[in-house]
Amino acid sequence: MPTLSITYDLNPPSDTTAPAGLTSKTTLQYPVSENADSQKAYYEGLRAAVLQAKSSLGEQLTAWRDVVGKREDQKEATIPKKNEDEDEEQEEPEEP
Repeated sequence: MPTLSITYDLNPPSDTTAPAGLTSKTTLQYPVSENADSQKAYYEGLRAAVLQAKSSLGEQLTAWRDVVGKREDQKEATIPKKNEDEDEEQEEPEEP
């Protein structure tokens, strides 16, 4: 049976916890209907497999993006922000 296969190998930061039920390296397989009596039937089956693959892959990559994005947001929250007033005072030229 013909199949549509998608493989991804993500490299998230080492201390990132994987989303529930997902691993950073995965191969997804979607069968393409063999009931292809005609070229039209084959492409309809292939289209269905591509849509299913797109949906599943999108969900999985979104879950990874959310986990890594939250981690990055937390990291940025701990960085002290500059006081803009101090920067403006330092940039003004001194008058003689």
